[in-house]
Amino acid sequence: MRNPNGLKLEGWRLLGLLLALITMGFQGSLPSQAQESNVQITEATDFFDRLARQSQNPLIASLARESLAKLSQQRTPSRQVVVPLMEQPDTSLVVPIIIQDKVMATFMVDTGSSYTVITPRMARKLGVTITDKTPRIAIITANGAIKAPLVKLHDISIGQIRVPEVSAVVQELGNGEDTLLSGLLGMNFFHGMDLTVKQDSLILGIRDTASP
Repeated sequence: MRNPNGLKLEGWRLLGLLLALITMGFQGSLPSQAQESNVQITEATDFFDRLARQSQNPLIASLARESLAKLSQQRTPSRQVVVPLMEQPDTSLVVPIIIQDKVMATFMVDTGSSYTVITPRMARKLGVTITDKTPRIAIITANGAIKAPLVKLHDISIGQIRVPEVSAVVQELGNGEDTLLSGLLGMNFFHGMDLTVKQDSLILGIRDTASP
């Protein structure tokens, strides 16, 4: 069976999933058949991806893209890694990490930050050179908007997880005399992971898209 745009539909189940999503107006959860296993979700993801790219109907393409977003949230983690949190006087989440396989440091988990951050002191310790040609990005600080250097770290490891090629902003944290904190782990580090805090541990659910 082919749709008017010439895209082959791989089975009534996937077509029914699209129709169900349209009927629901993308409110609530996906049909239970799409939650049975990651295999089924992968099949549906492939279908909606091709539909979004090949359909000449803007409405169908838009619905397919929204379906992809829904399906990405339904993937269950392939494994979990438990990272002990360092005891703090407040509720901040601080973890030990290793940068570029050689430098140990303490970073705070900051889910409100798009980018990972390292202090200038940590940059010097890593041998990161900042020049006039180093890219800059605009960030908001307590003193207003500034442009801070954006560098690439070869890798960052936390627990049993190693994430390669992590972009990091070089900027002071504004933590005064607290020299123990060397940076922030932003959401670009946790891409493809589920974060859960349980008692004194950070539990990371590793999805298929996350780096090993």
